[in-house]
Amino acid sequence: MTEKQETKDIVIAKVGDKEIKNSDFALFLQSIDQGVVRHFMNQPDGFKTILDELVNQELMLILAKEKNYENDDDFTKTLEMTKNNLLKSYAYQKVINEAAEPSKEEIDKFLSEHKSDFDRPFVNASHILVKTEEEANEAIKKLEEKSFEEVAKEMSTCPSKDNGGNLGDFTKGQMVKEFEDAVFNMKEGEISKPVKTQFGYHVIKLNKINSVQKPDDDTVREEAKKELMRQKQLEHYKEVVEELKKNTKVEILV
Repeated sequence: MTEKQETKDIVIAKVGDKEIKNSDFALFLQSIDQGVVRHFMNQPDGFKTILDELVNQELMLILAKEKNYENDDDFTKTLEMTKNNLLKSYAYQKVINEAAEPSKEEIDKFLSEHKSDFDRPFVNASHILVKTEEEANEAIKKLEEKSFEEVAKEMSTCPSKDNGGNLGDFTKGQMVKEFEDAVFNMKEGEISKPVKTQFGYHVIKLNKINSVQKPDDDTVREEAKKELMRQKQLEHYKEVVEELKKNTKVEILV
């Protein structure tokens, strides 16, 4: 395609009377897992492969209409369920969007009560990552005779083992939840019991609690506004639901 053509919504394929344009291709890309898109688009024939699949789906639509699948009981039930689920999501969004934005006074009050919540403590920690809890307990046992760095180099499956298991400095939100919950509740020099995450089992050592980073005022106010907005939306949602319950019979049977 030339640069001039790329700026136009040109027809790039035809399936029967159906024209497939650049915009159709772009929408199709958005509906696919982005990891899959990146994989194919990095291949020499990636564009054609994805376009072929879009064509295949249009052929399936032709087949469905020829076979009158839209009148099948299973399809009509699925369509009704999908429609209802979309309506629920749409109604929820409409309701929470009715919530009023927090005022300057509300943000000021929230900050006066919660400003320290936005501080970001930095820590320095090391870990030994293994596959099983048994291996983690074995590592802890070895720490009675060897240094943490030695055991990390010997047993850890994480690339950080080359640095004696040291992960460097990090703050909240940078590690998986289970790891974060453990390390930010430890004392300097403390070694954890085995901590399970999606990666395996960790033995963690908190090396140091560094200084707390305080975000600038504009960042804090924006984060406070978002948190207040979330709270107000939830409160409004609950109010609407409670009002609906007054006019609708609801029975919980389990």
